[in-house]
Amino acid sequence: MKTLQFSLLVISICLLSNFYSFGQYSEGKKYLEGSLGIGIVSLKNSIHSDALSSNLNLTYGKFVTKSKARFWTFGFSQSTSEKGFENIQKNSEYRFSLGLGNEYYKQIFGNLGIYGRLQGNLYAGNTSRTINDDFTPSNNQENNTFSSGVTFRGSGGISYFVNKKLALVVPIVGSNLFALEYSQSKNVAMMYSSRLSYISYSISPYIYLDLGIGIRYVF
Repeated sequence: MKTLQFSLLVISICLLSNFYSFGQYSEGKKYLEGSLGIGIVSLKNSIHSDALSSNLNLTYGKFVTKSKARFWTFGFSQSTSEKGFENIQKNSEYRFSLGLGNEYYKQIFGNLGIYGRLQGNLYAGNTSRTINDDFTPSNNQENNTFSSGVTFRGSGGISYFVNKKLALVVPIVGSNLFALEYSQSKNVAMMYSSRLSYISYSISPYIYLDLGIGIRYVF
């Protein structure tokens, strides 16, 4: 809810301050865009829980016309968590991604415009889970899953120039259009071990809220 309120505040400020025009996109303009997020949760009690997550996204784009840009993206995300007291469960996950797509931009008025994106991504990552039970060793187990695949998605939001070089990018909605994934999973327990490989895909598009703030340097 706080993220929604913050995004609405930014949008309101953009609308009110649009009487002064600083700059706009044009053919040949390039931009660098980045965002960084870090989350920390620490709960100390009888069943304590600790979690750390972070994500980094970098985008380079070039406008081939004043309303269309080609862009390339790099993303990294990771998370770790631990919970339990005598029976401790640890989880970790990381993912790398590379993307290529088109951005379509429409100036509304002044410094404010809307954009829509279509992009494809290649990704690879790993998730792991371990359970350590001091009182019941037979419960101990370790699971590792490596996955890689391709996704095709869309997104949209607003772009607002703070000055001629800097713009705020506020994503509002996202849509997953297609996903194809290959996974290899290995599970090791006290009495057995197993391996599993499988392919999964999704072609059921859905739209979701994707609120946030990004900073874009235009040159």
